Order: sequence, then structure tokens, then C-alpha cells
Amino acid sequence: MDTTAPACVACTRPLPAWDTGRFACVACHQQMDAALAELPGLYARLDIVPGRGGPRVGSLHTAAGSRPPIDLGVLDLRTQVHGVLASWVRDWSECGAGDAPEWPATEAARVAAACRWLRWRLDWAVRQHPAIDEAIRELRDAHRAVHLAVEGRDERAVRLACPCGAAIPATVSSPGATCLGCGVRYGRAELMALPVAARGRAAA
Repeated sequence: MDTTAPACVACTRPLPAWDTGRFACVACHQQMDAALAELPGLYARLDIVPGRGGPRVGSLHTAAGSRPPIDLGVLDLRTQVHGVLASWVRDWSECGAGDAPEWPATEAARVAAACRWLRWRLDWAVRQHPAIDEAIRELRDAHRAVHLAVEGRDERAVRLACPCGAAIPATVSSPGATCLGCGVRYGRAELMALPVAARGRAAA
């Protein structure tokens, strides 16, 4: 008989005994909700005209006689993010989450509508959609890419000190981590509560 405790499909954190009827844990649920809430605002700041908005992403394309140039990297990112959101709306809708929304005319408005629709159905998805781990990964990657493009910097990894003496690399958005020194699995809250490892401390 398999006695392994149910775990979150996204971060592998054990699910509490009173809430095993879900695929993804509360921490991943909350993190995804926060990312979807923030994404429309970040997306609106992606400017395909370099120099007007945030840092550039990718290459520039200047057509003969046209000004200003278009940042094809940002244009590609906008298209990719919109595609990821629309694909998960379609997938969840076909799996029983409800009718897809009426899509607005502009791309930015469609992104906002998709994020709102997905947020309203997150509780359904973390409990009933077997591919929620893929959705979390793709939506998290989309949020991270847009955040990086707008803010112009990546999340810096820090080394946190496990009581066993090993150091665990993590970023502020890490959903959790396993210490390779002792095998203890930390959820997000427990991970963020660990102190920063001193320099020279052995890495896990």
C-alpha cells in the first residue's frame, strides 16, 4: 500500500491532511493569483517603441523611411504572453471551468480579461485540473519574463542557511526548496524564514 503523503504537483510540498483534495498547494495557489493580478499592469508597460517605456528586449528593426524603430523582442514577448494566457483560458474552459470570456478589441485588454478569468477559476484549477503544474509553470514564466523586461533586472538568488549547515539557493519568488544536505523540504513560508547563509558556507 502506498503511504506516501499527497504533495503539491508544482512545488512538491506535502499537502496538509485536512486539504488533500487539491493538486496544487495553497502557497502555489496564492503565488499564481498574485502573478495574474500583477501581469496586466506589467504587460501594459511593455512598449514596442524603444526608449519610451522600460528597458529594451531583443533586437531593433528600422524599416526604411520609418521612425521610430520597433523592438521586435518586446513585440514577440507580447505575442507569446498573450498566447499562453489565451491557451490556458481555452484549455480550462474546455475542461469544465466555464465559458471563455468575450475578448475585447485590444491586446492589452484581452490580457487583462484572460488574467481576470483565470484568477476567478484558480480554486477550481488547483483542485480539478490535472495539468495545473504546467499551467503554473507557464504562467509563472510569462509573468517573470514580462517583469524582467519592464524592470530591467532579474531576481537575485540568495543562499539561505539550513539548520543542518548547508546553504539553499532561492529567490523571492521561489515556491519552496529541498535542502540537498539533509533532505528537508521547505515550503515558501518556511524557506523565506531561514536566515541568509554566511559567506563561505557550503552550498547544498
